[in-house]
Amino acid sequence: MPVPPLISGNQFNLTIAPGSKQFYPGINTSNLFLINGNYLGPTLEFIQNDTVEIDVVNNLNVNTTVHWHGLHVPAVYDGGPHIEIPAGTTWTPRFKVLNKAATYWYHAHTHMLTQSHVTRGMAGFIIVRDTEEAQLNLPRTYGVDDFPVVIQDRRYSPSGNFQLAALGDSVLINGTANAFLDLPAQVIRLRLLNGSNARVYNIGFSDNRSFQVIASDGSLFNQPATLNRLVISNGERFEILLDLTGQQGTGFTMWSYATEMMTDIPGAVQGMGMDNSYLNGIDFPLFQINVVAPTANPVTSVPATLINIPPVDTSGTSRIRFKTLSGQGMVSMGNFFIAGQQFDINVINDTIILNDKELWEFVNVSNLAHPMHLHDIQFRVLQRNGNPPPLHESGWKDVVLVHSMESVKLSMRFETYSNDTIPYMYHCHNLAHEDMGMMLSFAVIDTSGVSTVQQINGQAFSVSYTDNDWIIRHDLKGKLIVDIMDVSGRIISSFKLSEKEETIRIPCHTLPHGVYLIRIRHSTGTSTLKTVK
Repeated sequence: MPVPPLISGNQFNLTIAPGSKQFYPGINTSNLFLINGNYLGPTLEFIQNDTVEIDVVNNLNVNTTVHWHGLHVPAVYDGGPHIEIPAGTTWTPRFKVLNKAATYWYHAHTHMLTQSHVTRGMAGFIIVRDTEEAQLNLPRTYGVDDFPVVIQDRRYSPSGNFQLAALGDSVLINGTANAFLDLPAQVIRLRLLNGSNARVYNIGFSDNRSFQVIASDGSLFNQPATLNRLVISNGERFEILLDLTGQQGTGFTMWSYATEMMTDIPGAVQGMGMDNSYLNGIDFPLFQINVVAPTANPVTSVPATLINIPPVDTSGTSRIRFKTLSGQGMVSMGNFFIAGQQFDINVINDTIILNDKELWEFVNVSNLAHPMHLHDIQFRVLQRNGNPPPLHESGWKDVVLVHSMESVKLSMRFETYSNDTIPYMYHCHNLAHEDMGMMLSFAVIDTSGVSTVQQINGQAFSVSYTDNDWIIRHDLKGKLIVDIMDVSGRIISSFKLSEKEETIRIPCHTLPHGVYLIRIRHSTGTSTLKTVK
């Protein structure tokens, strides 16, 4: 099993170009998008509070994007479908690393083409380190006792090229078929990532050994969770520790135990909305582990405690949003909705006030489980069907698997960054479902500079928003013209008002949520204020 090269520092370069690779001897897969010449890109190592700059060079003949999955970054650098990198150009995001120590990743997020671009190889790991994690006696020597492990399933055409399929028929580990890994006889850290398009894995080992889960998407836990099975859905990351002390000369295999998963999970069974695949409904090996001699100064024990994550505090919650996941279909196709809507790149579906704390509840009434991912923030899982989450879901997360006929409640705060016009995404991380429209957007709005009262020649007017209407109240005498504009100043609509109207109700239910400018034109002057819908 190869280990992707590690790049550290503040300046990074990722060059995307077409290429090929032999995953099996004599069979050339030629429809790949390589990063720095490799299927799967290098691992980027960030230090918390550093400012990093990344040159992303697109040498493809198509536009693409790169999303920093799990990282808290400005919307303009998030790399969602609104931030395309045109063919033949370079995109240079620059941001401060604000996340906790954990395992993150980057991948393509191109509008309606995410599955295609990720299938071809556009993905890689990000490791964030911080001082809190550095104080723990954990394995952290990259490629020696600390390994990134991305699991992907792929389907091949007769020519050897990748087919665009939600569920593949063979497994790649770090881009390698039939992978094995020699691990020293000591405590080992595996950073697991489900990088598959739709298949969910139920991780365990051939000898049914227990392992300690120490971190999820966005942080370590308060203490390790001891498991012998771990379900990992698309886009999720978990860090696990294997204690191999004294086991030199032995071997065992990591498996996915699909027969033990709930039947609504992609890959758990044949039929029932699943695409046909040889791997559906069976237990199958992922990679072989051979235990070799320990290294010098090995870690030989698992810490009993990790970091301090306080209990979830829901006081001061500003809003509760209910998001119903509905529709019927298959893993690779169907008509799935979030809150009755599907993605429109020209619409902002939710407007959120900067620094607000919110509760979101996903209620899944569809026939399949959906791994729901939110950009921008990390959240805490409060409840599954009214019950507290298991220990391995107690940390900060950005993906949560919501089963059919299940409700999952989350707590989150939207801090640091706001943008009136460029939104973040939330979506099902089954990439086929995402590309078909199971994705919506939200904009984080800073209202600290939003004035609700203005004056023209000493006469006041105000604007408020309620029940899908803007209410304008004014003391101006004479005729008025009210212009509704977007934040770029483009006039969306105008109203001529008689001098008798002192309270004006302007319907705006057809407009997408966001920030607007309302300009009042009067014979004595003109004034504009900003408002939120």
